[in-house]
Amino acid sequence: MAPALGALLPGLFGAGGTVALVTAAGSLTWAGIALNVAGSLALSALTAPRLPDAAKPENIQINNKSATGPRIGHVGRVLVGGNIVFHRAKNGASYRVIVHGHGEITSVLEVQLDSRAVPLDPDGYVDRDHPPYVRRRNGGATINPKVRVLGRDGTVPSTHYGEITGIWPEWSADHRLDGLWTSMIWARSVSATKFQKVFPNGEPTLKVLAETAACFDPRSGLSGFTENAALVINHYASLPDGLNRPDAFDVNDIVAAADICDRDVALAEGGTEKMFRLAGSFLLNEKPQDVLGRMLTACAGRVRLKPTGKIGLKVGAWEPPEFTLGFGDILEVQEVNPGPDLLDRYNQVVGRFTSQDLGYIEVDAEPWRDDVRVAEDGEVLTGPDKTLIMCPSHRQARQCMKIHMERDNPKQEVSLLCKPKALPAIYEDTIALDMPQLALVGDYEVARYSLSFEKGLLRAVALVLRKVDSAAYSLALEEQGAVQELPEPDNEEGVPVPENVVAGGAGVQAAANTFVAGISAGWAAPPSDALSPVVRYSKAGEDNWKDVPVNDEATSVEISGLQDGQAYDVSVAFVTPGGVEGEEVIVENVVAVAVVDPPLPPTGLTVTDQSGGVALVELTASASASLWKTEVYRDGVLVGSIYSGPGAAISLSDSSSPGTFDWTARSVDVSIKDSATDAGPVTATIT
Repeated sequence: MAPALGALLPGLFGAGGTVALVTAAGSLTWAGIALNVAGSLALSALTAPRLPDAAKPENIQINNKSATGPRIGHVGRVLVGGNIVFHRAKNGASYRVIVHGHGEITSVLEVQLDSRAVPLDPDGYVDRDHPPYVRRRNGGATINPKVRVLGRDGTVPSTHYGEITGIWPEWSADHRLDGLWTSMIWARSVSATKFQKVFPNGEPTLKVLAETAACFDPRSGLSGFTENAALVINHYASLPDGLNRPDAFDVNDIVAAADICDRDVALAEGGTEKMFRLAGSFLLNEKPQDVLGRMLTACAGRVRLKPTGKIGLKVGAWEPPEFTLGFGDILEVQEVNPGPDLLDRYNQVVGRFTSQDLGYIEVDAEPWRDDVRVAEDGEVLTGPDKTLIMCPSHRQARQCMKIHMERDNPKQEVSLLCKPKALPAIYEDTIALDMPQLALVGDYEVARYSLSFEKGLLRAVALVLRKVDSAAYSLALEEQGAVQELPEPDNEEGVPVPENVVAGGAGVQAAANTFVAGISAGWAAPPSDALSPVVRYSKAGEDNWKDVPVNDEATSVEISGLQDGQAYDVSVAFVTPGGVEGEEVIVENVVAVAVVDPPLPPTGLTVTDQSGGVALVELTASASASLWKTEVYRDGVLVGSIYSGPGAAISLSDSSSPGTFDWTARSVDVSIKDSATDAGPVTATIT
């Protein structure tokens, strides 16, 4: 027994004690009984549900850079941030290593950036369908991820982050962070115009939702993830950073309590959940008794020393008493009172729990109020807040609040002096009284007890009992209360992605024979009139975006004033009236042109022999307004370029030398595009 209780009661069960507590047969000696009684009383005080601020959900979900941040352990499903232990930047990207917790976890369920879930591909990059950390290009055909997340689950030994070692050799292969659950987040820089959209809070904060500790289940002999309250409590008792007493609890109690915790309970909104679950976090520098107290409060559990020296565990489910005291077992009725007075009792209890349904945040449970007691007391009397932070559901929180109210506000408290045969009662959580002669009939919890000895012999057992109503341990569907609902967030997840985005070169004629290079972009109309388009462009690959003025109801726009022949990237997105911009679609490498259609060919090509080896070439220039020049070829060789207006008469003296040749002519526009066909060929013999 001493090793099992030393962590809880070091003054009584410290190393080096010489008092014989257990007989050879395994039963307690009288000294053992005396210490057991003292231990039972001490357990009640030691397991108070104290909660440090650092263990609250809102604090474990942030990313901090504390140089001396406490190590944090986790049980059940938790959503956590962590302590940044490495943060450097190089070549336009930042690298951070974040420690989420102490100890190995079972699996990661979800990664969140800036509080939004973002699936990752097999290499850790944000999935292509989750902006703004991914940029769509070529109408969505290709992607450009901006964030990557890798993780380690806390195994020993672990694996170092080679992505960091490859850049900073001083972060060597020995920097494994063994036994710590960590993530590495890589973020690529973006242009100043896009930074606020891609990283509205600066470098994205990282949260990870995970199934954490694997707990041993004595029913199967296997370890695995669970939120079963009894198994979690037993697991914490076994941890070197917890109670460090693997055999502290009576295994039969753990098995029985685990079966109760695994019962399916119907929910008012439909479906079922397990009766008692535990999930949450604890600091490694906390007193283990405080952590155990939070766990017990969240499942209405209690611990009590057993005759074997083990600790017994009961969770908040009603079990009929196995031990009964009758009238013949009583030496004296010392006191019978109606429970706490008006100053101490309460008829309404409030509490907060961690709602997994509402994103793993701490929320208020609907207060539990006993209307019968309110009527009897004449007013609402609110009791102290219940620390249910490790309780993961509203139904469970309400059940625990109902049980705690019944325990804290008994309608009858009885002090009895009993014969020695009442000794087994001190090891029971509840007993039955069958004393109609004294009007003491029903179920009672054992609150306190003491033993009286005379000449080494047990003479009497003193019990303080509190009447309990078994109905407090059940919760009807209508008693589960209203579950809180969060308002819909105003974020870009509700802004649709533009569809059918296309872009191509399209110039504008500014004056006669003067054209300005441009691009034409179009998209399908948004599904809501409240959405407006946002159009931007940048030279291809430069990420230097400029906004394009566009009408709120437009489905196309002409972007002018560009460099003829230059490739550009064009971005289209939708924005809400409140300024929330959705995912953009980027069409890459769109070439700006001044003129789209090729010019018409020249006409009227004729060649006349001028003798002396000279030919006169005559023609009419193209009628196209975009004409830049007309080119004349002899046998495929350029012999002249004539710059004229559209439709002008052109003549050219070509010193060809005597012979027979073929002449052709073509038009070239301001975007350096040739006419689709040539004029000619015209064959002539020159003398």
